Amino acid sequence: MPLYQKRSIMGLFDFLKKEKKEKNKKNTEALPLIVRVENVNNILLKVSKDYNIPLSSLDFDILNIKTFIKTEHDPEFVEVDDESKIFLRDETFLRNEKNEIKQVYEIEIKQYEINDFELIGDMEINNKFTEAKFIISPKSLLINVDFSKLKNELNKKKVKSGLLIDLFDEEMNMSVEKIAAKLRIIGSLEKEEEILLCKGLDEIPTIQGEIIYHYKRNETSIKKELIYPVKKDEILIEIKKPKPGKNGRNCKGKIILVEKVKDFEIPNIGFDKKTIKKEENDEKIVFIALKNGYLYQENDIYTIKDEIEIKQINIKTGNVEGAEENDIKIDVKESDALKEAIGDNTIVETTTLIVRGNVGNSAKIKAKNLQIMGQTHKKSKIYAKKAEINIHKGYIEADELKITRLEGGIVKANKVIISQVIGGEIYAKNVEIELLGSHLTCYALEEIKIHEIKGSENKLAIAPAKVLGETDIEKFQKKLEEIKRELRINVEEYNKKVKILKENKNSINELKKLYLENKSKGINTSPTIIKKIKEYQLFKEKTLEIKEKIEELKREINELEETIDKFQNIVLLAKIISFSPWTSYNRIEFDLIEPPIKLTYDTKGNEGACGFKLKDFGDAYKIVKIRIKDNNDSSSKG
Repeated sequence: MPLYQKRSIMGLFDFLKKEKKEKNKKNTEALPLIVRVENVNNILLKVSKDYNIPLSSLDFDILNIKTFIKTEHDPEFVEVDDESKIFLRDETFLRNEKNEIKQVYEIEIKQYEINDFELIGDMEINNKFTEAKFIISPKSLLINVDFSKLKNELNKKKVKSGLLIDLFDEEMNMSVEKIAAKLRIIGSLEKEEEILLCKGLDEIPTIQGEIIYHYKRNETSIKKELIYPVKKDEILIEIKKPKPGKNGRNCKGKIILVEKVKDFEIPNIGFDKKTIKKEENDEKIVFIALKNGYLYQENDIYTIKDEIEIKQINIKTGNVEGAEENDIKIDVKESDALKEAIGDNTIVETTTLIVRGNVGNSAKIKAKNLQIMGQTHKKSKIYAKKAEINIHKGYIEADELKITRLEGGIVKANKVIISQVIGGEIYAKNVEIELLGSHLTCYALEEIKIHEIKGSENKLAIAPAKVLGETDIEKFQKKLEEIKRELRINVEEYNKKVKILKENKNSINELKKLYLENKSKGINTSPTIIKKIKEYQLFKEKTLEIKEKIEELKREINELEETIDKFQNIVLLAKIISFSPWTSYNRIEFDLIEPPIKLTYDTKGNEGACGFKLKDFGDAYKIVKIRIKDNNDSSSKG
């Protein structure tokens, strides 16, 4: 319990007994007070409350500091003397959780007075109290401030924050000395000064022994994986070796405990040395893939394979994800027409995939090489580089695609060859159809080639915007309009500036002439004249910059117009061909880019075997027939 004393040390209880007797005295007559405490803030609050003195009106000076330590060998706190001070800088002592440190401060509580010294700034302390800084503001009053005065004031701020004095503060003393020296020379601060008040001893975290199965990174409790794709040089398994940490101690003198190391036995993991290598150091053991493939475990031995045969892939077996680049071939054997080889809501992503049966509802497939011998569900989604599908009813994107029968599915590809079409949508660069039924919507970029037509109500269109994406072409057109608008603005600005230059050219030439004459005679020219010449020259340079900008905009316009013309030329070079006589009620369409119009022709059934293309007649574009011969079209007009 703290002891109060007026001018000299007296008992706290005696002081409190006198409290009532002195109520009629002025509150501040109770000051100054001298007290020994561990917590300065608490006693300041008590004095403020007991004597009805605003806390902001109280100040204090540190008269004496006593530091005490308690060790694992001594149950009582012992005052630190000159010999035992070495413990406060000994790392082993400081990290020992059984050792304690505390301080008791003898302070004189007094009334706050405004004088020529006021340290203004901000205290910054981290969460663990292992580092504290004070940012001194240049607004501080620092008249006749020396090292001792500045250090004492900083120590007061430390004490109020619960930070110990003369612990972890070696850098603080050096910083205070530098600032005091600066104040002796210039008398004040020109900018903020940062002082590191203390830097405690950070803890070193414990490393617990752990096995990390990196190859399972995509697996969750609700998402099962059929296989684990891996790549060459990928870390498959990592074993962290346990390592005890070290306690820390903060600027309050309090220990920062670290977790105790737990018992851990390093497992013996078997692996195939031809496909996996093991590396070890003091911290960990890692197992690394020597090739692409998938990780396979059999008889507690890990190996990497690149082919797998399986009856079905479904929710029970788990998905295959992220294996497109891992050189893995999967062969799904289920071929029963009433069952699904790839189940509903299943994801399969691999390099090569052979599906000998059907693909289910909402299944998603991604592969470089794909073969589906059954049929795809209308809600399935497939993405491939090269694919062959027997019966397609779903959605597919591919570079090269062969389909035996398209039944209402959606196709997006570069090159498509289809044996039979019974409805659907196609978006492709080139399309070839052996037998066309009815209700197909086909958008192509270069050519649609049909060997035999049996149905009607088909839409066959050359439409760059549909194939390449309307946003891409719209982006070019929008950019072209923006640049043309910017060009108009710059041209107007340039013409105005050129006019001003021409109007002032003669007068500026006269001023230049006068300047050169004065210079040759050694006479100083009026600053106003020189200023006008410089302003004219700067104005001229700005005008030339606008001219360069105009030329750059013109180049950009030409490039964009050439790009748009390429799309236009594609339409003019494209063809829609049938090697058998056209049936009636089929729409032929060519979509122009600029102007954005669609030209259409509906077949009558009397066209015979022929092709169609778009021709520019100068004042108009028209769809014309072209003759074909032996499944090879010619450019001669019909």
